[in-house]
Amino acid sequence: MFSIGDTVFYGAHGICSIEDIQEQKFGGEAQSYYILRSHHSTSLTLYHPVNAVNSKLKKLMTKEKAEAVLQCFENAADSWNDRTTTRHQSYQSIIKSAGHLEIAQMTNTLLRKKLELEAIDKKLPAQDTQILQSVTAILYEELATTLQTTASDISDKVDEIIQMN
Repeated sequence: MFSIGDTVFYGAHGICSIEDIQEQKFGGEAQSYYILRSHHSTSLTLYHPVNAVNSKLKKLMTKEKAEAVLQCFENAADSWNDRTTTRHQSYQSIIKSAGHLEIAQMTNTLLRKKLELEAIDKKLPAQDTQILQSVTAILYEELATTLQTTASDISDKVDEIIQMN
């Protein structure tokens, strides 16, 4: 169970702070909900049942895990699937898994493909660009929070790692 003031990771919403715990009634019986404030979109208030069976709320990654995630960017890109639909289904599955290392490797692949295409004056397909932007915003924010830096610094560090490898 989390407490008021805790900072948590909440699936696709990224980093959130627990502002309150209140009884709410959303279409059924009243139950306790965490009242969450998104760090990514501060005007967004989220409600999550305290006793949810398959809770999407997770503790922030540890410093050791954050360093392991950054090391993923030293890896070669995964093989590129030219079938857009298959590639995006795979990416959605990775995102839903909320596995930091898997998401980092997917991001690594997308960033390396983007650089490869830019080198020949081409662009990453729009759907891939959209996935890359949404995933990096959330991943870099969690890394920055854990490592006590900024998302911009994380972005610079990732770019540096990729350029060196």
